[in-house]
Amino acid sequence: MENASKALIIAGAIMVSIMIVSLGVYIFNNFGGAAKENTVNRMNKQEIGSFNSRITPYLGKSIPGPEVNALIQYVISNNINCVKSGETQKAITITFPGNDSGISINDAGTSVVYGSNVKRVDTSSGKYYNVSEGYDSNGLITTITVTPKP
Repeated sequence: MENASKALIIAGAIMVSIMIVSLGVYIFNNFGGAAKENTVNRMNKQEIGSFNSRITPYLGKSIPGPEVNALIQYVISNNINCVKSGETQKAITITFPGNDSGISINDAGTSVVYGSNVKRVDTSSGKYYNVSEGYDSNGLITTITVTPKP
């Protein structure tokens, strides 16, 4: 009888040990998933920062015409790549409010720059532009506004 009670105690201890190990594995898996999610979010923030850093040198007030045209060419290239890769959330819209003779605009005054829809600004001496940006909810630059500097 004494051996039987010891056997039951040992069996109970083994079951408690198995439950503790199972609980540890469960907790590890839950926190491991959260850590992976944080890593993915950080990676996306790094990608967004990298993407935006290619545009920010062209933003500001008193940007010369040739730099604005370089920005427009970058946007055209970016949007072509976005269409090819299916990452249309990275497409950039450029708007040209007003009707300055150095800026080609469509009837709506805005242009989504895709493919051969090429826009140019006047690059003559003394022509400067204010270039501002707009962000989506993730912090990605998705709109650029180019206005002639008075």
